[in-house]
Amino acid sequence: MKYYLISIGLFIFFGCTLESDVSSVPVSKVADGWETSLVAEIDQSYAGWDVEIGDADNDGRNEILVTGCPNSRLYLFKYVSSRWESHMLAENLAESKPGMGLTIKVVDLNRDGKNELILGTGQETGGTAFFYLMETDGYSITRKLVSRPPFNSSSYTHNFAVWDLDQDGVMEVISAYCGGGEIIRYDVDPALTKIDSKKLYQLTGSGEESIIADVDNDGQVEYLTSNSFRRGAAKVEIFEFDANGDLITPARLIIDGYDDKKCFYASLITEDVDNDGKNELIVGWKQDQSINKGTVLGYRVDKKVERLYTFSYEDEDLDLSYFEKMMAVADIDNDGKNELVLSTRGDNLSEKISSRHLGYVFEYKIEDNGRINKTLLADLDSLRAESSWLAVGDADNDGRNEIVLTTGKGDRTKEGTSYVLLLESNNHKND
Repeated sequence: MKYYLISIGLFIFFGCTLESDVSSVPVSKVADGWETSLVAEIDQSYAGWDVEIGDADNDGRNEILVTGCPNSRLYLFKYVSSRWESHMLAENLAESKPGMGLTIKVVDLNRDGKNELILGTGQETGGTAFFYLMETDGYSITRKLVSRPPFNSSSYTHNFAVWDLDQDGVMEVISAYCGGGEIIRYDVDPALTKIDSKKLYQLTGSGEESIIADVDNDGQVEYLTSNSFRRGAAKVEIFEFDANGDLITPARLIIDGYDDKKCFYASLITEDVDNDGKNELIVGWKQDQSINKGTVLGYRVDKKVERLYTFSYEDEDLDLSYFEKMMAVADIDNDGKNELVLSTRGDNLSEKISSRHLGYVFEYKIEDNGRINKTLLADLDSLRAESSWLAVGDADNDGRNEIVLTTGKGDRTKEGTSYVLLLESNNHKND
């Protein structure tokens, strides 16, 4: 492993960036062939419970969007003239302090060729989570609509699934909410002047994920959710859609733990992890809330669910073993093939359970013979960061993928120091 010291400090106001003197920050140690750099240092305990790479201001170039806590801010980072510009677009989006920004996505909802932002909050002081539709010029928010459905009893947003479900030319948004377990659909009009909402389904546990994808490779998308955060009751549920884009209930397929073991939590993503041209389902299981052993499995979904890959099995190195917004399948090393990348959480004060504060980032690569190679890509300094959330894409517009990490440490209800990091491979750089 190589060690890197980064000595760049950023003091951030709305719409501007000022240099300031900050002592050198030990960001991480990284695997051979990889390097890390600092995008920004933020005066929040969590830089981002979500991070997105996309063209948020419609200038034809990607930016990094992050949202975290305790002041539920939204930041934009843009790479210009060999340096990162930082802009705080909004704060106190939860309209209470402490509060959380939990989900951010860049998406062209009305398909007019211009991207919008959708953001969901976490209400640490109680109340219903906010759903925001926003536009930005890269310096400030230029349009903001908000929805807070009265039939939602939940305070925390766990991801958005976006698709044109009713084929009207405008994308719909579905979210499964943490707390009560409501699955809610949001519809916007083509002019983006109003948001309608309706409840599609009630989960038995807490809604911890929302994905729309063709997980069974039949040419039609399905809705996937994690029905979790209940002792011995975590499930991955897969629903079909009807012609109106509503859920056909009950779920068509349910994965209820692994190896006859009931679980507390399940995290999931779906993508082509083995480069065979078909999507697989990746599930991270946490069997017991207070015991930190993570199991990450890969499945093939058809008329039934078949387990194909074991990436990790009851692995203590996965620390708290929650992986929401902490797993991605993408070509992270620019070799033309997808890999699975996964980061870990060690913020015991947030979850009120023990932790080793590992701050790891792992790569899992499936070789041609089916063997899985696991590599520790980064080991964050526990004095500076305990956890990280990630996204993969061309964040600095150099034509290559990078991993963007947003870190967290300590009590999420209090201010602190956190970082936005770029982790990139030197392999195949001149190919």
